[in-house]
Amino acid sequence: MSIEEIKREITVLSHAELNEVTAFLFHLRHRNDPDFQQTVEARSNDLDKSNWLTPEEFECELKKR
Repeated sequence: MSIEEIKREITVLSHAELNEVTAFLFHLRHRNDPDFQQTVEARSNDLDKSNWLTPEEFECELKKR
């Protein structure tokens, strides 16, 4: 399958399916990036609750983007 065929196929996806493809491509882009992996690991291991977002705060952050 060519890149152009992939692009055509993607244009008919639903919003939820586009989100899934976007997440997958983001993962592929960063899977071999040690700096990104280190950042994710540090955030995942952060036990200081003052650095955590509530679900509501997280939603607000998403809406800003």
